[in-house]
Amino acid sequence: MPALLAVGLAFATASQEAVPDRIAAADSAAASSSIVLRGRTGIAGPWRRYLWVKLDRSRVTSFTVCAARGQKSLSPSCTPRDGALPAGSVLRLEQQRAGRSWRTVAISREAALQAVLSNSVTGNRVGTTSYRVTLRNEAGRVVETSNVFKVYWTK
Repeated sequence: MPALLAVGLAFATASQEAVPDRIAAADSAAASSSIVLRGRTGIAGPWRRYLWVKLDRSRVTSFTVCAARGQKSLSPSCTPRDGALPAGSVLRLEQQRAGRSWRTVAISREAALQAVLSNSVTGNRVGTTSYRVTLRNEAGRVVETSNVFKVYWTK
């Protein structure tokens, strides 16, 4: 069993640079949206399309997500280049664990949203947690949706 675990971890580390086909397909489906969502482990480093993270239930493992409206890429500090949200609109960062519905974990009234999350926010379980950002109007209706960002928690 330890050999199998080592192989799984080596794959997770090496695959950070390559996007799996299913994530690339989801990104292309969301390409028409003007909201970009990315994440990174900790609070520094490059923004990625997804994360593979080893789950250690005895400590907090943090990661940061950043979303910006109206730009193709994200600045290291997650500050929007320009633009503002339509009057009365909000950006909502939403989380979905397997078998559950989307729930809000952060809100912004600006054109960018940054949040530091952890394994305790995601349920402290092995598996996949998905994130998206929605732009909602005053009535709460979804106007735009970002690409889906996934965190794969491994043993």
